[in-house]
Amino acid sequence: MKQSLLIPIIVLSLQCAKTVQVKNQDNLFENCMKTFHDEEKCKEFMSNSVKDIQSDEQRRDEELAKLTEEQLAGLKLRKEIKDKLPGKNGNFVKEYLGDPDEVKRGGDREYWIYKRPVSKFDTESLPDKEITVIFRRSFVEKVDHKKP
Repeated sequence: MKQSLLIPIIVLSLQCAKTVQVKNQDNLFENCMKTFHDEEKCKEFMSNSVKDIQSDEQRRDEELAKLTEEQLAGLKLRKEIKDKLPGKNGNFVKEYLGDPDEVKRGGDREYWIYKRPVSKFDTESLPDKEITVIFRRSFVEKVDHKKP
């Protein structure tokens, strides 16, 4: 009897749980003022949290706008990366592409994710959104990409 009652209560509590997600600066400022009642603190908080509010797309667009023509010309070609990296170790990849923006592990694989612009399809195209280098047993197994 107790067990049959426990399951619906857990399910109901999980459905009722909400996370507050702030999507714009006005809501964030209002919430700050309700909490602290101090305009100076809230303004300082807002200036520190502007980058936290930005989506990944906005950050990426900002980075692309900052790239000069020389930097865009210096990006590696996607085909070149996919041909060169398989079978190489992590040290080679770090020298070739730099440190990854994010590292994930799953099973016997490790995923190095490059979200900053490191490659593009050809000399005239936009940089790829993301490059993922998949390692298996310390060697590159595969390189995936997300098109712009």
